[in-house]
Amino acid sequence: MKILNTICFCFALSLAFAQNLENPKVGLILSGGGAKGMSHVGVLKEIERAGVRIDYIGGTSMGAIVGALYACGYSASQLEQLLLGIDLNDIVSDNFDRTSKSFDTKEDDERYAITLPIVKGKIQFPISLSKGQNAYNLLVKLMHDQRNTQDFSKLPIPFYCVATDINTGETVLLEEGFLPLAVNASSALPTIFSPVKVKDKILIDGGVADNYPIDIMLQKGVDVIIGVDTQLDIASSVNPKTFSEILMRIGTFQTGKTMAPKIAQTDIYIHPEIHDYSILSFAEQAAIIKKGEEAGKAVFSQLKKLALKQTPHVRYPKKIPDSFHLDELTVSITPNYKRNYLMGKIRLTPNNHYSFKKLQDGLTNLAATNNFDSFRYSLVTKNNKEELQIDLQESPYTTLFRGGLNYNKLTGASALVNLTQKHSLLRNDEVSLDFIFGEYFRYAFSYFIDKGRFWSVGFSATLDQFETEISIPLKSIEYNVSILHSFVQKNKFFLQTLFREEMVLGAGLSHQKNKLKTNLYDDQTRQFLYVDDADYYSTYGFLKIDSRDNAFYPKKGGFFDGSMEYFFSRKTPNQDLGAFTPFVVAKAKTGAAFSLNNKWSVSLNTMAGFSVGEPSASTFEFTFGGYGYPPILNFQPFVGLPQHHDDADSFIKGEIVLDYEFLPRHHARVLFHTGIMNDDIFSTGEWLKQPDYFGTGLAYGLETFAGPIEFTTAYSPQYGKLIYHVNFGWRF
Repeated sequence: MKILNTICFCFALSLAFAQNLENPKVGLILSGGGAKGMSHVGVLKEIERAGVRIDYIGGTSMGAIVGALYACGYSASQLEQLLLGIDLNDIVSDNFDRTSKSFDTKEDDERYAITLPIVKGKIQFPISLSKGQNAYNLLVKLMHDQRNTQDFSKLPIPFYCVATDINTGETVLLEEGFLPLAVNASSALPTIFSPVKVKDKILIDGGVADNYPIDIMLQKGVDVIIGVDTQLDIASSVNPKTFSEILMRIGTFQTGKTMAPKIAQTDIYIHPEIHDYSILSFAEQAAIIKKGEEAGKAVFSQLKKLALKQTPHVRYPKKIPDSFHLDELTVSITPNYKRNYLMGKIRLTPNNHYSFKKLQDGLTNLAATNNFDSFRYSLVTKNNKEELQIDLQESPYTTLFRGGLNYNKLTGASALVNLTQKHSLLRNDEVSLDFIFGEYFRYAFSYFIDKGRFWSVGFSATLDQFETEISIPLKSIEYNVSILHSFVQKNKFFLQTLFREEMVLGAGLSHQKNKLKTNLYDDQTRQFLYVDDADYYSTYGFLKIDSRDNAFYPKKGGFFDGSMEYFFSRKTPNQDLGAFTPFVVAKAKTGAAFSLNNKWSVSLNTMAGFSVGEPSASTFEFTFGGYGYPPILNFQPFVGLPQHHDDADSFIKGEIVLDYEFLPRHHARVLFHTGIMNDDIFSTGEWLKQPDYFGTGLAYGLETFAGPIEFTTAYSPQYGKLIYHVNFGWRF
């Protein structure tokens, strides 16, 4: 009897083993490797082509991202289209969409090249290039269908990933919770992304502790393990060029010692030849994916043999979510930012259906304020209601150092140093002071109380100094003045309110002190003569709308910037300026950009201005000439004309810009300017006549972190000479 039982047991065991061999469970390991991990997609394409059914996926870092998306049901082809269809550099570096930023954030981003916190009187460099907000937003969208799957083994393909505890260095297994958060933590590459908080742990990239998590897979009951290893091959890799690559190289020294036994435990080991690429080669998506395909083809016969033993599994195309329903919204209140402020930035209200673009815009707008540390949120179903939960933590950095560089012909070479203090007097205020050093010292001070959706209050004070050549009438005589030194000081108090972060409406009071000194010397008074030497007092209103995707090289969107100022009083020691009568100066510019294709775009812009009344000084007249300088007085750029070529109390100007982005961030441009400059052109109907001025220019532009670099060759028949405009950096 014992012999019979033994025979039956052995038969049953052999039968089970035979069945297992006939339909083996396959586990897939996807390692980390930064941008190199995009080769996983190429390998998956070959796995699918062979017909292999994947029964469990484990990943680290980029392997966790690709693996989780595949586990959610996306096909390899869909993942390839996704990677090729987005700018991964923008995702990695948290380059937020300009259209989702507030006006204040847009102005700051287009003024300062660097922003660093000051801690205990010392400038502190950030711990990472990016907070990872863009990456997280994308993960939440793509994984929305699985938002309520807390147990990752219940995904269409069971999944796990690993991260590293930054305090202990230990491996942390992530196989439950909110999937986008787990994947985000697993891929928080040191120096590139900020650490991610999951429950009570601060986590970084799983590749630091375990970049090939096969030990966990061995416990999942799989029969065959396919492993894709995109780690650095020290023997063949190029020299590291960034700090992040150095860190990864150091980590590879340790993980390399443990790889030999892990490779031995891998049934089908795949190692794409990607040593020519770095962990930051995110712009090389197509080439890296191709390398993955080549590696998959090299083991295709093994994959095909394995697939023939399995029961096939049909994968249906998965639709990428584009919208969601919002029933409830909860936002954690912080010490200095209350619900009204937060809701005004997020711009979402319960009981509405939104696109993920709208969600991303609102959260990007909140993140772009830099008032908060990297924040994470969840979009889940609770009690049959779709709830958005946002957990905010204020940034501990309330003092900032910011800077920039600029060159243009009007103000010359300048260096900007800024100090910003948040929460100086009130919880939601900000004090900012610019020191601008160049040929002449300039400054810009502002104090702003941000009330979110309500009326905000601000005060600003600026000083601009520059020199320009000009020909002006003085004492009824036409003098050729070779140098005019301008000193313009403005102090403003204003109220403003925002509409959808794309429109700002405001009004205020202004004091403007003008001292415009010529190089003409009066022997009788023994003083230099002044074009203007007075204090002016005014009220003003303004309206700004800006939906452009880029202020300098737009491909879509439009803008309007208009103001009207009523000067009601003047004080001056200069009797030559004559009697004062109140006057009005109004000006506006508007335009729109259109994308012709992915390389070509065109911008159509119009500017106009006029005065009502008789300003006692030519300071307030509009002038044509020059290009690339910041907004100063009523100067109007005009390619092909020298600075301050002509002036009058009214003008109208048209502009056409044809832009060809022949390489990413490299632009070839053709500019056409046309305009009318004369007195009272709108009351006399002259603005409807043929333009007085024409100008055209050919330009090369390069987008840099410090602002655009532009070289322009321009010509106007009214001037008759070639003019070269050179501009560098954000304009301030």
